[in-house]
Amino acid sequence: MRYFKGYSLLLMASLAACSKSSNTTTLVGNWIKRSEFEGVARSSAASFVINDKAYVGTGYDGINRLQDFWMYDVDQNQWTQKTPFSGPARSNAVGMAMAGKGYVGTGYDGLNKLNDFYEYDPSANTWTKKADFAGTARYGAVAFALKDKGYIATGYDGNWLKDNWQYDPATNTWKQSQSLNSGKRTDASAFVIDNKAYVCMGTANSSAVTDFYAFDGDAQTWTTLNPIANVNDDSFDDSYNFAGSGSAAFAMQGKGYIVSGIKGSYSGAVWEYTPGTDRWVQKTDFEGAARTGATGFTVKNRGFVVLGASSSLNLDDMWEFDPTAEYNKND
Repeated sequence: MRYFKGYSLLLMASLAACSKSSNTTTLVGNWIKRSEFEGVARSSAASFVINDKAYVGTGYDGINRLQDFWMYDVDQNQWTQKTPFSGPARSNAVGMAMAGKGYVGTGYDGLNKLNDFYEYDPSANTWTKKADFAGTARYGAVAFALKDKGYIATGYDGNWLKDNWQYDPATNTWKQSQSLNSGKRTDASAFVIDNKAYVCMGTANSSAVTDFYAFDGDAQTWTTLNPIANVNDDSFDDSYNFAGSGSAAFAMQGKGYIVSGIKGSYSGAVWEYTPGTDRWVQKTDFEGAARTGATGFTVKNRGFVVLGASSSLNLDDMWEFDPTAEYNKND
């Protein structure tokens, strides 16, 4: 069973504890429960953020692929249903925002890998089909936007991939950008800090990928960073044990975060990345059930994780992370 059905290659692995681990008190950061997603529980949804509003939709509810889309208002802590996605229902698509519009493309409809691509206008609350993604039809890719250009990279089209394609919304055209230096993968995670996109995690050949890269939107090149595994003779990576897939990701306050996912088994671990030092530190474990296929996003420099699947159960809860606060089990 592949992750495109809403779960992971490793679903038979044991479920990690749904609460914070026993070493929680030694770690920094606090999770706060927020309003549940108002649509049906699901995993492998797409998302983007426009004008301090988060938009989340599509995905897999365990039976059906979905088309509904919802907007989250962080000030009101409320979800509002928007016009459904106009393409075929799907899971494992990518989402990104640029120049005031949202975009969703690629994915899996239950039978076919997809390469179509759509634009969402929040002012008109409408979807418009745009030029098809120029790479091969795929699912499990990552997407990011840098200076009003969009990128779709990696994924699975019958082969694990490391290619990277740029979309220009001004001309509605695609062109191929530099591929990752190495490390083909699917179900990876990506976050953006200061016009650089960071891509890590994922699987290929039934193994977790440990290569870690940053893509510079100005230079249009990838830089190889320290692997996310204990492979260095120095001590800084001795505790690195979080390679895996299906993790939620977001960036806030100049740092990147990887949350939960499949890391040998279901994991609630949270890791924080600092670009200036190229180092990761572990933070307080995710307070919801450990899961795969969750969605991460940032609004007003605040990080959130919503949805996902834990074993055969799809989830609709949402949590906000405060990386500097002490753990408070009562919030």
